[in-house]
Amino acid sequence: MITLVKQETYKLLHKKSTPAVSIALLIIMTVFGVLSKLYPKYWSAKGMFTTMYTGGSWVVLFLIAACSSIIAMEFQYGTIKELLYRKYYRGEILVSKWITMLIYSIYFYALVFVYSLILKVVLYNGKFNLTDTYANNQSIIETQFMNLIGQFLSVWLVLSLVLLLANIFKSTAAAISIGIIGYFALSVVSGLMFVLMQKWDWLKWNPLNMMNLPAQLTSDTYHKMTLLSTPEMICGSLAYTAIFMAISYVVFKRRSV
Repeated sequence: MITLVKQETYKLLHKKSTPAVSIALLIIMTVFGVLSKLYPKYWSAKGMFTTMYTGGSWVVLFLIAACSSIIAMEFQYGTIKELLYRKYYRGEILVSKWITMLIYSIYFYALVFVYSLILKVVLYNGKFNLTDTYANNQSIIETQFMNLIGQFLSVWLVLSLVLLLANIFKSTAAAISIGIIGYFALSVVSGLMFVLMQKWDWLKWNPLNMMNLPAQLTSDTYHKMTLLSTPEMICGSLAYTAIFMAISYVVFKRRSV
């Protein structure tokens, strides 16, 4: 298993897209940091910091692309056969990819967290303190941290579904397209979902509602819309992630090569 994880990590690090997306992410965060400095009327300095200068939103797209390709490309280029010929179990192969993506996601969120602190010091040194109260009686740094934790859990809910789709489609491009389009489609549907939940209470347990965890962690009133407590949403997110990954595991083991 460790050997497989090392191999997956090696392949990921040597892909041209890996350093490219990291650099692109830092550039995007810098741009929004400068914009909030120049136009505070439109981009609040504190608000941009708590959202890591939009870094978290871009991380989702990069991780969807990475998760889609890490499995689909093995079937697209036939390299899955080489792994099976080396007597690795299918379960080991899939779990090694999950672990690699977990490490990759931790790297991205650590990157945006640290770089947001750097941008704060460079652009807003002395303008506000991280211990200032921001929302829900939380300090600015606490709000950012809660937002980061919520994003991480909700992103892995999405990624578990993306990994399942990547097991179904043989084309890398198809898996990435379906994953990204599906993510934006879920965002559009979420508004209608709140209306339906008020009419049918049981709908509050649908996986789309769990995507609102980041907002609920930083708001003391959002539970009135989700109709769930924060612990219930955390448990729901983890449960759906486990379910999608379990289905992905079964599909991968039965898929023909």
